[in-house]
Amino acid sequence: MRNTHHLFISKGVIKLMYVLAYDISTENANGRKRLRKVAETCENYGQRVQKSVFEFQLDDKKFLMMRNEVLELMNKKKDNIRIYKIIAPKDNYVEEHGNFKSVDYDNDTLLI
Repeated sequence: MRNTHHLFISKGVIKLMYVLAYDISTENANGRKRLRKVAETCENYGQRVQKSVFEFQLDDKKFLMMRNEVLELMNKKKDNIRIYKIIAPKDNYVEEHGNFKSVDYDNDTLLI
């Protein structure tokens, strides 16, 4: 069930929408390994919407777990990770164009 502040309530747990974008330095093998691990970690929690951008619908506990896992992987001197919390209705701020299939978190189905 969605409300006007873009909160999701699933089984009594409040979830928010987050967007994470990353730029991982791939100058060497360690960087390429970090890139794969960051992507795999993000895939465990949300959906990829572009090559280095993920969307998540997470409760506070899962968000902190995902955030901490990703931050542990990054090289703070070479990499950049940005996390955005979407606190208003996503439809007011996000436009989607082109070939993309979004997950309907409420029903766990794909939308076309």
